Amino acid sequence: MSLKDRAQPPRPSHPKGWEPGISWDGGEGELSTGPIEAGDEPLWYNLIEDWGFDPKAVSVVDGSVQVRAWDANMGGEIVRLKYYRCRIEQTRVNTADLEELIAMVKRRRPPAKVPTDLGEKALVVALSDWQVGKAGEVNGGTPEFLERLLATMDRVYDRAKKLRKEQGIDTVYLVGLGDMIENCDGHYAAQTFNVDLDRRSQVRLVRQLIMQIIDQFVGQGFRVVIGAVPGNHGENRRGGKAFTNVFTDNDDLAVFEQIAEIMSHNVERYANVSVPSGAIAEDHTMTLDVAGVAVGFAHGHQIKGGAPLWWQKQAHGRQEIGSADILVSGHFHHLIVNESSGRTWMQCPAMDGGSRWYTAQSGASAPSGMLTFVAGSGCGERGWSDLAVL
Repeated sequence: MSLKDRAQPPRPSHPKGWEPGISWDGGEGELSTGPIEAGDEPLWYNLIEDWGFDPKAVSVVDGSVQVRAWDANMGGEIVRLKYYRCRIEQTRVNTADLEELIAMVKRRRPPAKVPTDLGEKALVVALSDWQVGKAGEVNGGTPEFLERLLATMDRVYDRAKKLRKEQGIDTVYLVGLGDMIENCDGHYAAQTFNVDLDRRSQVRLVRQLIMQIIDQFVGQGFRVVIGAVPGNHGENRRGGKAFTNVFTDNDDLAVFEQIAEIMSHNVERYANVSVPSGAIAEDHTMTLDVAGVAVGFAHGHQIKGGAPLWWQKQAHGRQEIGSADILVSGHFHHLIVNESSGRTWMQCPAMDGGSRWYTAQSGASAPSGMLTFVAGSGCGERGWSDLAVL
């Protein structure tokens, strides 16, 4: 449809003294187009549309119209050129048709089968803050911890089988987030009197538990990837301070090293279990490629000023964990999921039974639990999905 064919709105009435026309006395004169209302006359209606605006949504600001004209020599012919200028303002926000939107909702029918996302995925299971050997606290000592952990792992196994059936996930990342043992001294004054296992027994029990978890997944046909970072409770301390090489002289790492050595002597059984190079951390942090997504792990005791700021500094310093898409941390015993940076930080809850002293100091407490989530290139823009605390 041409502009001439467009149905034009009626012209405004012309009050006395504002009639359109021209007067000329031989030396000077006046030119009047009559009153121009925003978007109401063919000229401005068409010009506004030519400028790429909706003439129903914007209008000409009163008093802003300028019209200039001059003669120009165009190839020997004198041509009158005109210049129009005005200010426009929005008079209505462009909104969708609500009734049409409602009709669209009503027409929608669920598909017979929900399509699954394409791409790789893996289940991440965060083994965080077990503090095995801690006694006499809010939710009991080691026997109560064992009941809680074993019941939780039953739910993790069931979830893994469900995800394999629904999404084809066949790989599980088991990552120790630190503080797997309580240790016996050097972390707080009464620690020696608040443990029900000595250090050797704590390490042995953790080793048995992790081996049982691995065996369960292997028996179900999953591929298993192992990793670990050091926590503060695993440090070799004297007088409350780590005193050897600080970072890696740590039971949180040693227990996973022992597990890797055990599996290396039964290659046939553990053929589907791997410990990638660097997965048992050589420093405070570790980063793994989880099905095409970089996931960084840190216990969290080294984090000062909050994890987002700490992570930003790691990126500025070109540290490997600074380039991770997802950061997983522990230490603070309560769940946080933060996407404020465009990437995701997940802080794990603890399997530990809680601390009366911490609650007495802060008034705060959090339920025990184990963080699990799916990660990988098949999870869309976030790189993760299906987060659950079990």
